[in-house]
Amino acid sequence: MPPTDTATAAFREFSNPATGESITFTATSQDGAEDVARFNWRSAPGGSITEHLHPHQEERFAITVGEAHFMVAGEHRVAGPGETLVVPIGVPHSESNPGSIGIEGVIELRPALHTKEMFEAFGGLGSEGKTTARGAPKNPLQLGATLWHFRHESRATSPPIWLQNILLPPLAALAKVFGVRPYYERWDSRIQPARGPRLP
Repeated sequence: MPPTDTATAAFREFSNPATGESITFTATSQDGAEDVARFNWRSAPGGSITEHLHPHQEERFAITVGEAHFMVAGEHRVAGPGETLVVPIGVPHSESNPGSIGIEGVIELRPALHTKEMFEAFGGLGSEGKTTARGAPKNPLQLGATLWHFRHESRATSPPIWLQNILLPPLAALAKVFGVRPYYERWDSRIQPARGPRLP
């Protein structure tokens, strides 16, 4: 994987205020034969991502600027410029930026699954002020809809997953009844081609 990825013309940058992240996708499974979600990533000073795991995906962090601090399966790890940290499938991990400068890097998740939409959903909810300080949706119906929909991509480790498996499905079902969707098109970061004038 290259240390940086500049093929960003197809996507706009978006941010998640709860985690301090800014993301610009550079590749998804829709863009070619490679089954990967890849994005340029920035973490602001003081930013942090709470502990979670990816049940079916390997995640790679290639750091280009700053020092990213990780907890991986309870072990403290630090990755600086030129270093890559690999988190295997199903391993709990978290990330933080305790430094005074932003962290930059490239992240890959394989296989891609619905990773793009998941990050866009949490970034969109956060930007709209609809999440807690930890980044979880404030509305219980939105919580159920979004977390359950993206359960194959990411699972928070607290509360325990077995408890989430009891609580989230009924919330997701109720959300569907009330028309609360897990993902909205307004969060899509893909830049749509400009449409020409309509013919008479």
